[in-house]
Amino acid sequence: MNKNISPSLSGKDVLPKENNQNLKFFLGIDPGYARLGYGIISFGSDFSRPQYITSGVFETNAKSTESQRLLQMHLNLTSLITRFQITHCAIEQVFLKKNLTTGVQLIQVRGVILLDLEKHQIPYAAVSPTSLKKMITGNGRADKKQIDRMIKKLLYLEEIPGPDDAADGLSLALYAWLNYRNSAMRPK
Repeated sequence: MNKNISPSLSGKDVLPKENNQNLKFFLGIDPGYARLGYGIISFGSDFSRPQYITSGVFETNAKSTESQRLLQMHLNLTSLITRFQITHCAIEQVFLKKNLTTGVQLIQVRGVILLDLEKHQIPYAAVSPTSLKKMITGNGRADKKQIDRMIKKLLYLEEIPGPDDAADGLSLALYAWLNYRNSAMRPK
């Protein structure tokens, strides 16, 4: 689990062997104020199967000020984006719930994410939970177990990396890849 400003690879993380301009990196982000989940996958120019790179969470210190927590998220995301040279992204849409304070905090985090993506000129898709489920499993009402099963199948993983926020980030990275692959293969 990455909590630091400089993400580091754990023993389970994989760096692709291919090292050329055709390699693309897809970032999935599950926004959160206290904890932001992310996943990164890559693939080469031949649209072959995607490869798992890393996943994890960034946690902010609850004792920090609001602006310090947002800055921490910004620094973590910038480090991740530049380290892996992210080319595409998918972000889970933020829905306001009954707790207005939590909703405002989520919107602030989303603003930091969008600013970082724009600064690095990374195209992104804002994804609803139903759209995510439909893209990954073919069923917009799929449950968590069905999504996890497809993540394992598509990425040839024995187990889903935890915690749940990281797994959600990984499913969003798969969404970004599938969306890119499908749009790139459409006749022009």
